[in-house]
Amino acid sequence: MLVSVVSAAAIAKNQIKNMMDHLEDAEGRIRNLDVRVNKLDTAVDTLGNRVNVLVGMMSPEAVERKTREIERIRAEIDFIKQQLNKQKS
Repeated sequence: MLVSVVSAAAIAKNQIKNMMDHLEDAEGRIRNLDVRVNKLDTAVDTLGNRVNVLVGMMSPEAVERKTREIERIRAEIDFIKQQLNKQKS
């Protein structure tokens, strides 16, 4: 009877050790997944910020303002060209 109790205890000890090894492996994998999720979350936030900047740059109001600015600059260039042509004549 003592032999059977000792062998049952040895088997239980071995099974507990195997379960602990599996648990440590699972914890390591979960930590790695957590790191990957954090990196992906950071990347998504960064891309979201970039998209928001692009949306702001391409908003109708911004495009209209830039178009007016370009037209004003073109008008100034045309005026300067006319003034230079008058001076040459």
